[in-house]
Amino acid sequence: MGAVFRWVRDLYRFFAAPTRRLVVYPLGAVPVTTPVGVAIGAAWGAAYSVVGTVGNQSIRIYGIDLTNPTAAIDYEVNIGYGPIGAEVWIGVVTYNLAGVPLPFPMEVPANQRILARCRATVAGNTVDVKALAYTI
Repeated sequence: MGAVFRWVRDLYRFFAAPTRRLVVYPLGAVPVTTPVGVAIGAAWGAAYSVVGTVGNQSIRIYGIDLTNPTAAIDYEVNIGYGPIGAEVWIGVVTYNLAGVPLPFPMEVPANQRILARCRATVAGNTVDVKALAYTI
């Protein structure tokens, strides 16, 4: 089966699934404050924040909500998932005082931690992170 068939099948499953729902991580109203480990252009540091844990149903992240930066500078946030020592980093989003919709959803398997790490034009700052997703 080709890529077009898989795309049509997935699209059908998306619209036909009665249990699909929108979710936000972390659950509740308080985002995770993510420290800027290194400056943009430097290698990613080892520090990250746990945004939330996916339940028993896989999700697709369609947007990242970045708010309350400590400085009006450019930020890069790397989103990933996985257990300690086996993290899988799936995408980088940039932020300059605006929302960040993703060009395509990032899939996170069930029962995984959602992670975020940050770098910015000036190290030593923070930005609050939430992941906007839907169940699949």
